[in-house]
Amino acid sequence: MELADIFADAKQFIPRLRFEDADANLSYFNSPFSEQVALIEALSDPEIKTVVVLKPRQIGITTANCAHTFWASYTANKPLRTIVVADHNKTTKSIFKKFCTYYHHLPAKLKKSNTFKINQNDKTLVSQRTDALIDHMTARGDTHGRGWTYQRFVAEELAFWPHPEEVWSGIRSTLHGGADSKIIIVSTPNGPGNFYHERVLIAQEAERTGNKAIKFLFSRWSDHDTYRLTPPKSWEPDEEEHQLGKQYNLDWEQLYWRHEMIYGVEGMGERKFRREFPLTIEDGFLVLEGCWFDSDLLNARLEELPPSQKSELRVYREPEMGVEYVLGVDPSWATGGDFAVACVMSEFGEQCAIFSCNQGGEARFAEEVNNLSRKYNRARVLCEANTGGAGRVVIKAMYRESTPVWKDSNGKDWVTHKGNKEMAYSFARQLVNSDGVEINDHQTIQELMHVREEKGRIEGQDGYHDDHSDAFVLAVWALRRLPGFNGKQRREKIYHEKRNPADRIRIALR
Repeated sequence: MELADIFADAKQFIPRLRFEDADANLSYFNSPFSEQVALIEALSDPEIKTVVVLKPRQIGITTANCAHTFWASYTANKPLRTIVVADHNKTTKSIFKKFCTYYHHLPAKLKKSNTFKINQNDKTLVSQRTDALIDHMTARGDTHGRGWTYQRFVAEELAFWPHPEEVWSGIRSTLHGGADSKIIIVSTPNGPGNFYHERVLIAQEAERTGNKAIKFLFSRWSDHDTYRLTPPKSWEPDEEEHQLGKQYNLDWEQLYWRHEMIYGVEGMGERKFRREFPLTIEDGFLVLEGCWFDSDLLNARLEELPPSQKSELRVYREPEMGVEYVLGVDPSWATGGDFAVACVMSEFGEQCAIFSCNQGGEARFAEEVNNLSRKYNRARVLCEANTGGAGRVVIKAMYRESTPVWKDSNGKDWVTHKGNKEMAYSFARQLVNSDGVEINDHQTIQELMHVREEKGRIEGQDGYHDDHSDAFVLAVWALRRLPGFNGKQRREKIYHEKRNPADRIRIALR
């Protein structure tokens, strides 16, 4: 075959690459399994601009993704620039090593056509012929590229990125659209309600509506021979395992491997196993034990909602005459770190609006809080005022504007400590788990899903913000002070007693 033909076709070029297998032996990429082939075909399709992959651990999807990226960069006739962003330094190093291995072990026939300059410190590979670039970074809050524009963006293990929204936004701003543009998302799932889960839902919806620009790929663990173990002669699947085998065509070696991964000496338990090694898409987004709120209820609510709003101010219900509102405020300095969040709740227990920002400073945030209070019938504000925090500045600004501010039982500004935080979160849990409040904001739900109680502290799981959940809980705690508020019962009573007939019909029908 002519060199030009090999270069022009990824499916001809990639089998000639060598990679390190699980035993650190060099192998040719000449026997890809069906999921790797499907990924390479999707990446080679010019109509497909975004590929989202949901996979179990260690099945070679990343290897195939890197192989296609290397082919695209090595054979490009122009400066095609790719940025690869991974969840952890270890992952970043591993992926960079894959590209270096592909290049160093190219067949001589292919290597004569191009030379890559490799920078170990910056983790970049640059074509000496075209300036095509493969850049590598680890996801963190200040990830914005290196001043370059990119055509391809590879997001590895997106579900495990810390603060993915900020990182994603920073990288997206560096992307240059055009015929060569691609976004490739490859990840093992990490529970529901996070940024990666949202990308999966978007990709699934795109496929349902016939949007050919987005491709969703899902790989089951049972499709890979790696995941099997010879059972002892005495072992036999139980009834549940028998049914699972019939449903998914699993043989005894597969069932025994699954059994040992769940129940063995170092077993991870069923729910964690199903998340990390899904047989269905839904398995990948199970909630692990320990969620403070009812995650099934929250996930069901998330699926009911329309697509999330992306603006700082998100209004879900406009203010109504004669209705009382409260605001819960979790302040910050809003300088690129934690979000400053204000959450509006009505006396009916409905979340009506959210303002959240992490830029612009505390003075701008205070102005927005004052505006929200005025807009929602001079809503009373419960704002955290801990020493050294931005809350004291925000509260002073509210006093200047005569915005009504909730005090604690001692008539002082609210200072969060372990005791009152636990009480507020316990009250919120009671309402959320009994469907006593109506949550409309995606980000709030996603954060509530990842609230845990660990070592006597209630806080967001590592890698997740809790600013929206804290603001929501403060708003709900303020609701508690409204005379007679008791969640769903009160909400339904007021709907029927105070709303006009047209509203009652709308509520009954929704």
